Amino acid sequence: MLDETLGRLEAAKLRWTTGGVAEAGDDSFTKGTDSAETQLRLLAQAALFRQSCLRPEPPGDLTEMQPLPAPTLPLLPEPLRPAFRQMMQQQDRSIWQALTGLMAARGVMAHPFDWLPPQDMSGYPDAYIPLAKWKAGLGHNSTALTADTWDDMYPAERRKAFADLRASDPTAARELMQDHGGGLPAEDRLGLVDGFAIGLSMDDAEYLAALTQNDRSSKVKSRAQSLLARLGVVTGGDDAQELADFMEKSTTGLIRRRNVIKLRSKLNEAQKKRANSLFENVSFAQLTSALAVTPDTLAASYVTEPRPMMSPFLQMCIRTAPDDALMIYWDRLRADGVAQFAMLADMAQRLSKDQALAEAQALLRANILTDLRDMLAVTGPDVGPTLSDALLAAPFYANKLKDVKAALAKRAKGEGDYQGSHTISQFENFITLLAFLITASHATRVMTDLEALGFHSADPVLRPLKFNIALQGPTP
Repeated sequence: MLDETLGRLEAAKLRWTTGGVAEAGDDSFTKGTDSAETQLRLLAQAALFRQSCLRPEPPGDLTEMQPLPAPTLPLLPEPLRPAFRQMMQQQDRSIWQALTGLMAARGVMAHPFDWLPPQDMSGYPDAYIPLAKWKAGLGHNSTALTADTWDDMYPAERRKAFADLRASDPTAARELMQDHGGGLPAEDRLGLVDGFAIGLSMDDAEYLAALTQNDRSSKVKSRAQSLLARLGVVTGGDDAQELADFMEKSTTGLIRRRNVIKLRSKLNEAQKKRANSLFENVSFAQLTSALAVTPDTLAASYVTEPRPMMSPFLQMCIRTAPDDALMIYWDRLRADGVAQFAMLADMAQRLSKDQALAEAQALLRANILTDLRDMLAVTGPDVGPTLSDALLAAPFYANKLKDVKAALAKRAKGEGDYQGSHTISQFENFITLLAFLITASHATRVMTDLEALGFHSADPVLRPLKFNIALQGPTP
């Protein structure tokens, strides 16, 4: 009976939707006072049955999304959301990081309908970790890092919690890594091994040595070897001795004699290439042993040649030199006028926030700035009033204003050649990065400078500066 009724209803529906006539007969279920009412009843019954009894089942892998986590910071004010979305349209990860970093420094975060963080949270504010976990379909309850919560944490969340634990209890952090770190992907293990730089001591040497022998990832092995080298652990020595053989010791100065260590001047191109490749495999401690000098002597004696000649030695120092030796060599680079923000960016991970800001200010005073991206990599956004003063007082800023003024004058005369347009385009990018670095009051000063050059107050180039000024924060 059921099959007969269902078949009749389906046939009636199909005939009705194609313009045919359904057979109602004398069935009390379908009969009516006229044919139009009959057809409507049949259609209604068929539609009701189809909607209530023949719904498709959801796919087996369909999962229900959890509610969005509560924001960890107040959301960006509504009037600023369009400007935020416009700036985030630029396909540039450094701009995304700088903009969200500026907002976090001012105490706000993006609305999740405007932007969600990527899976790789490196370089983004920690305030977005709950959203990253939600996006990955994970729970968003924040807990301390323990054996029970290890597997429940998002990679960025685990790295932060591991760093915090290393700062408070290095032994407990190392034991957790020993017990649970082996099951993580290589990139996650690498991030946690980086955390060993916090509170690094000889107590970590045994575990780091085991990583250099047994870990599946060559990157993890190399990073563990670098940490061992910072502890002064010397292993091997064949490559170090070969590199030492490429070097020569001498003295310079008539009155104030000092030692000089450098690559031998008569090396041919093949030997120079081999020596530079050896810097990538030899640690600072190995080289001091092969040269029979102390770490401080090597740092104080090796030549400070401009890039690229001195880069291999500096990179070796950044990876493997003790903190004191690294700073000895960096002070010499700065004193000799060859230090650059790009070099400081490379070694920023070895410095505290206060040290990085102090070194950045010293480079600004020495007029060593060629790219604001390098400065952002060192200082992060919203650098505070002191460094903002130094940045706007630097000849680099004045020269940028001078160049764009000349380009605007050419364009006003109808000489809009490629060089003039290119200068203006590059200047817009410069202003965007500058707006992420400086305080709100300094952004107002830059606005005044640009309007004096002839930029209209509604010019899109001023949008990042207006965004900075509109944000309320601790450094107005």
